[in-house]
Amino acid sequence: MVLYTDFEIKEFDSAALVGWYQPFGTALSNPCYGAVISNESDTPVYISVDGVTDNFRVGAHVTFDLKGLQRHDTLDRGEYLLPKGTQLHIRHNLPPGTGFIVFHALMTR
Repeated sequence: MVLYTDFEIKEFDSAALVGWYQPFGTALSNPCYGAVISNESDTPVYISVDGVTDNFRVGAHVTFDLKGLQRHDTLDRGEYLLPKGTQLHIRHNLPPGTGFIVFHALMTR
């Protein structure tokens, strides 16, 4: 049976954003089966799981809910939204903004 932990939280200051992908915190310490990306800044951002491909665009002042895989039988089979060790990346196309972008990952251990 899968045991659950609290959210793993990663924050990025939008004032430090550049036009190419940068690491968004550290790699995930455990598999992630659900996540929320809250863009509390005044600039839209792009999120990538490989540092090349735009996987998600999150508008300014928008919260993006990745429902993911939340059924117990799916988790028990080891199927996750993002596997352990996934490194998220972040970028934008506009001048740096003000505010933070926050990634909340619901993890297993």
